[in-house]
Amino acid sequence: MAGSREVVAMDCEMVGLGPHRESGLARCSLVNVHGAVLYDKFIRPEGEITDYRTRVSGVTPQHMVGATPFAVARLEVPFPSSPTAAE
Repeated sequence: MAGSREVVAMDCEMVGLGPHRESGLARCSLVNVHGAVLYDKFIRPEGEITDYRTRVSGVTPQHMVGATPFAVARLEVPFPSSPTAAE
């Protein structure tokens, strides 16, 4: 994906973190203009998950067991604001 300029659609699922339940990324999905899945992973956000928001997010504690750490996921999906986007 690094060199691609094709149109993509993104969907993210969020969970609540910490005592104020601030939003943290728990799943990221990307598809291209043809509907082909480019990326679809559960992401372990940085911070303590205090609200899985399962009713709307579909995310459960079991999904976080093998989830990709946020620091890794942000390098896997380059966007214009990410350090790897210019490569």
